[in-house]
Amino acid sequence: MQVVTTHQGTDFDALASMVAAGKLYPQARLFFPGTMNGNVRDFVALYRDALNVKDWRTGELSAAELLVITDTRQKSRLGSPARVLDQVKEVHIFDHHEETGEDIRADKLFFAPVGAVTTLLVEMITERELPLSPFEATLFALGIYEDTGCLTYASTTARDVAALHCLWQAGVNLRVVNKFLNRPLSEEQRAILEDLITSAEYHELRGARVAVTMADSANYVNGLSLLTHRLVDIEDVDAVFTVVAMEDRVYVVGRSRLENIDLRAVLADLGGKGHPRAASATVRNMSLQQVREKLVSALYREIAPIPTAREIMSSPVRTVDSSTTVDTARELMMRYGHSGFPVLEDGRLVGVISRRDLEKASHHGLGHAPVRGYMSRKPLTIHPDLPVRNILQLMAEHNVGRLPVVDGTAIVGIVTRTDVLRNLEGGERIACSENGYRPRAGDDLTPLINTALPKKLQSLLLLVGQAADREQVRVYAVGGFIRDLLLGKPSQDLDLVVEPLAIPFAVRLRSLLGGQLVTHEQFGTASITLPDGSRVDLVTSRQEFYAHPAALPEVEQASLKSDLFRRDFTINTLAMCLNSPRFGHLLDFFHGLQDLEKGLIRVLYNLSFVEDPLRLLRAVRFEQRFGFTIEETTFSLLENAVQTRVLDRVSRERIYEELQLALHEEKAPEIIARYFGLGLAAVIFPGVAFGPKQAARLYAAREAMAAARRNWAGVAIRPEVLYLAAVLSDLPYQEARHACRRLRLHREQNDAVLAALAALPEAGRLLMSEPEPAPSAVYRTLHDRPVETLLLLQAACGHSRVWKNTTLYFEKLRHIQPSISGHDLIELGIRPGPCFQDVLHAVHDALLDGRVKNREEELALAAEMLQRAPAARKETW
Repeated sequence: MQVVTTHQGTDFDALASMVAAGKLYPQARLFFPGTMNGNVRDFVALYRDALNVKDWRTGELSAAELLVITDTRQKSRLGSPARVLDQVKEVHIFDHHEETGEDIRADKLFFAPVGAVTTLLVEMITERELPLSPFEATLFALGIYEDTGCLTYASTTARDVAALHCLWQAGVNLRVVNKFLNRPLSEEQRAILEDLITSAEYHELRGARVAVTMADSANYVNGLSLLTHRLVDIEDVDAVFTVVAMEDRVYVVGRSRLENIDLRAVLADLGGKGHPRAASATVRNMSLQQVREKLVSALYREIAPIPTAREIMSSPVRTVDSSTTVDTARELMMRYGHSGFPVLEDGRLVGVISRRDLEKASHHGLGHAPVRGYMSRKPLTIHPDLPVRNILQLMAEHNVGRLPVVDGTAIVGIVTRTDVLRNLEGGERIACSENGYRPRAGDDLTPLINTALPKKLQSLLLLVGQAADREQVRVYAVGGFIRDLLLGKPSQDLDLVVEPLAIPFAVRLRSLLGGQLVTHEQFGTASITLPDGSRVDLVTSRQEFYAHPAALPEVEQASLKSDLFRRDFTINTLAMCLNSPRFGHLLDFFHGLQDLEKGLIRVLYNLSFVEDPLRLLRAVRFEQRFGFTIEETTFSLLENAVQTRVLDRVSRERIYEELQLALHEEKAPEIIARYFGLGLAAVIFPGVAFGPKQAARLYAAREAMAAARRNWAGVAIRPEVLYLAAVLSDLPYQEARHACRRLRLHREQNDAVLAALAALPEAGRLLMSEPEPAPSAVYRTLHDRPVETLLLLQAACGHSRVWKNTTLYFEKLRHIQPSISGHDLIELGIRPGPCFQDVLHAVHDALLDGRVKNREEELALAAEMLQRAPAARKETW
């Protein structure tokens, strides 16, 4: 017998996951383990007939062979079902909680870090294409909504949202969801909530504000977790703990807004379980005050410091002197992408000047005047140790967007709204290796290098670092190399920033490594192509300025931080030192790690897309490659850049270089579709319509290319040719030629695209025709066509006959050649001439169609053709 059950104190996620598991195990019987939450109990009472779940009876289950458990793997939470664990032959567990020391040993564990375990089961039901009734969809939605706080808890994932989308399609009844989720508090719950509010005590712990509240009830009152959530909404705190004595136990529930407060660690001594931001404990044999004392002690021991101004500020700070003119300050602001500057006088902070102040002064013809006359005096400042939550309050109270950070009389940094928002958005750290290694700025990446990179690349990094030490230069690995290393997708190509000068060091490095060196004195860059084909790119630490939008940059030497600031996106600003003794140390000046963790594409300054419009295309490429999201402000800047058509100012050759990179991506179809969706394609593919049909053709092209690479050994495919032909295939041929000309394709690519487009109509009709064409007709149609033409036919036509005939041609027909030649025809008495081709083609066709099978039959057919030929024809032959 198969049995499905869940944990005591059954909530909607437990009930829903149990019923969902019943669909995956249709022979199983479902049993409640014991107690249920009040709203679940009412739901079961109303829908018991539809649920078909029985109360647990140990005696009935002596024959159970398989036990399926949902929403827990802790024996202590099972209640009565735990008694049969030693009797059953097999245990399967579905859970979304992290492992603990008391986990049940499972023969099969289905785990996912999602907001509700019901999500995991809905995914499996959907994958197996099992039907869902509206009742089941509603119950499963209740489970997901309740355990994710209607998708607002920090534990909520995109998978939870996707699962709800599937359930909505099956028919979720929102009236039922609302009835059982938004239930009014009972009199007992209201009484306890009042006691909790009245008794609240507040603790300021390393920048965090924590409330500990207590209540006492002679009877058990359900819903303490609900009351705790209510308190989080009511109290202006970072975390809340409710400690309530009920009957013979003390119940503790914790909820946190911050990732710095790990509630599991705080409640560990009390036997607590749960998530970092949501945990609970049930304590026996301790009084209410004893539990409270133990909890407060744990708070002071376990809570880590929350970020302060020192951690999130930008430093060093660009400032202007009070005598600087308005025009000069405006130029500096435009150059560095800032929206304001602190103003100094004799080294002291005396004010702040904003872009708005400067624009107003310039509008009134005061560009020659010093900024001291228009700055905001007595600026609000903060200390480096001020917690972020207090910084946020100051910004809100005083309506300021930047706060200088002052230590004594010295200005040591500046905090902007962007800095605060990045911190508040939170996000999990990058899991960079299977053993859970998660780096932070300042960490030593050597362990990751040793596990993630091939030995040859490890040796190269060490050699570069040793050479830098000998040459007394500072060298950093930067950009995409570090990004991909942290994402677990290490690159073979290495990007290096050198201080002070890259080219002299590159010359020295080339003498050590061998390979080919190319230098660009104008930009202070060099590139070494190593003997194995990999590349090392070196740049002088520099700063770039653009004389006008889309221009090539003007370069000046600068610090490493300034060099990284010129880059396209924050995720590409990470750096790693290669010099001793700091080899492997990670540098993150612009919160690139945070954006990498949260999957955000973010520019570093507002004019980024204007100064280099190719970043518009690159943003989409990275967004699709990594499955990231373009950050909200960056997306607004992108939309504005598209509307103002800044991409029109870039040469066609540079646009095609970037486009070609996109077309070589695994997600090229998604990138192209995104170009059209954002309006970028109006510059790249003017006049080309794009809709579901065209998108489907692109996805089909990718599938055809993947199949060819799997099945056609050694085939060389040019993705850019195939995808461009797929995009342009709805255009008339002459318009497609013009589009290729606009793109400045290389000659070979241009010819291959146009060849595929020219072949598509006629070849498609023949390959799909009924009755099926003879093999010889297939051969004549596809002979000498580029392989991309075959793949375009597969993608554009989509018909099984096209797949069959193109596969037949590539795998068989193109290899079949007649064994006879012109020499054999001469021996048959035919004089050399145009006839040779006619006879050999006819023999080849007969061989392809199976009408002749060997050399003798080929010669016989040639002789027969000679016999049948009219005398006049023979003469012409």
